[in-house]
Amino acid sequence: MRRRGECELNQKGLTLIELMVALAIGFIVIAAVYQAFTSQQRTYTIQDQVAEAQQSARAAMNILMRDLRMAGHGMPAGDVVIAGETYRHSIDVENDPENDGSFIITLVGCFGSPNGYLTRTADEDETQIAVRSTGNELSQIFDPDRSDHIFIGGMERLRVTDAPESDRGILTLNGSLAKRYPTGVLSALIGAGATQIPLRNTDGLRAGDTLFLGQDRLIVIDVGADTITIDTDPDTAGNQGVSGSYPAETFVNPVPIYRLTALIYYIESDPRSGYLVLRRHDMVEGNRTLAENIQQLEVTPDDHDQPLYEIRLTARTRVQDPDYRENEGFRTRVLESQVRLRNL
Repeated sequence: MRRRGECELNQKGLTLIELMVALAIGFIVIAAVYQAFTSQQRTYTIQDQVAEAQQSARAAMNILMRDLRMAGHGMPAGDVVIAGETYRHSIDVENDPENDGSFIITLVGCFGSPNGYLTRTADEDETQIAVRSTGNELSQIFDPDRSDHIFIGGMERLRVTDAPESDRGILTLNGSLAKRYPTGVLSALIGAGATQIPLRNTDGLRAGDTLFLGQDRLIVIDVGADTITIDTDPDTAGNQGVSGSYPAETFVNPVPIYRLTALIYYIESDPRSGYLVLRRHDMVEGNRTLAENIQQLEVTPDDHDQPLYEIRLTARTRVQDPDYRENEGFRTRVLESQVRLRNL
């Protein structure tokens, strides 16, 4: 029978060499796993930055394409003065002296949503119109010192001669209207089937006028002091009412008013972030940053008489990749699009 001490001395364990080999193998496995993790993390970061650059550039490209299509909309013939600068063409392209290989695009026209709507009927030969702005105060949007050209209902180009009377919503024009614009604004909620339409101002409306309210076509039967009587189906006996409900302040037969402006697209370095940014400068409303890390804005052709243009935006990642040897370590993506100017 063995003694207890003899049993303990005869038990086998790990030698120092075996322990060192096990540790070495463990370190190798950990290093391989860590290397795979860091490689995947770096790949994910790069892909995320590239996707961010592409999304930012795509959003900016959509806005630029929209404005290009509208260039010339509402622009009168000849020279126009906007915020003290004179413009003759709806589009001008020039080389950017601050960014080699990039361009500056200048567009003139009425862009985006209407800047206001008529609030009462405007008759032929009138030289004043009642307008409600869709944004800031009327005096700020239709300030003749910045831009006095307006486009009424997609039909007439006139100019604002005096500072707008914001409290009355009145614009004074440099000439008389060539056509009549029947319109109005609901003063209260109306429900389906209504034939009496309450308006804030019925001046100028006449029996027989055709108005549109949402999907409804309204034939004016009678005009009162603050309401009009309508029929949506003159071929059916009796007065037929509207098909749906409409809240107060809804425009009846809306007549849009656009303000002419000039837009300048260019790339510059943001002094705060240091990133290259694509700017959209509205000569009336001021600067707007469309996208960061846009390296180049290219336009073909660089002419103001061509209807078809090709636009190229080169976006780059926000952070340099030390393993990427080209373009100073910045990965780039190029977006291209063609657009045809509709209003040359």
